[in-house]
Amino acid sequence: MDDTRHKALFQELLDHHGAALRRLCGGYERDEAARHDLEQEILLNLWRALPRYRGDASLRTWMYRVAHNVASRHIHRAVRTPKTSADERRAERQVSSAPSPDEAVAQADARARLRTCINELRPLDRQIILLFLEDVSQGEIGEITGLSQANVSTRVHRIKGELTKMMNR
Repeated sequence: MDDTRHKALFQELLDHHGAALRRLCGGYERDEAARHDLEQEILLNLWRALPRYRGDASLRTWMYRVAHNVASRHIHRAVRTPKTSADERRAERQVSSAPSPDEAVAQADARARLRTCINELRPLDRQIILLFLEDVSQGEIGEITGLSQANVSTRVHRIKGELTKMMNR
């Protein structure tokens, strides 16, 4: 892949999917600094892997696959290196902040509760539901995660039920 094409494809990724990548990172990391680091790590891996993109899958699906792999490694490292209680307190303060108008507060609270519930899911379930919330098709989620489309469908249904129970408690 020549340098011009490489830059153009990367810019296309940023233009069309940059916001989705930021939301995906937010699903993995509550801490703003760690979320930013994860986003940068994903972007770096996308840049490095882009010359190997063959077009077998859509650029979006390929991007999510790379992001999934990077985020999975990130979670694996985080599990091996537990957070300090100060980190957890800072993350909780960030999740619970909300704007002042009543309706916006209620919506922000619901989103924060949902993020907290999503963060309590197992890593693969978290990845599946985050992709689902980004309107990635179940077939594409299967390609990204290595699961069958039927398995993804079953898991999405189960995860929705689990999140509903968690939100109602």
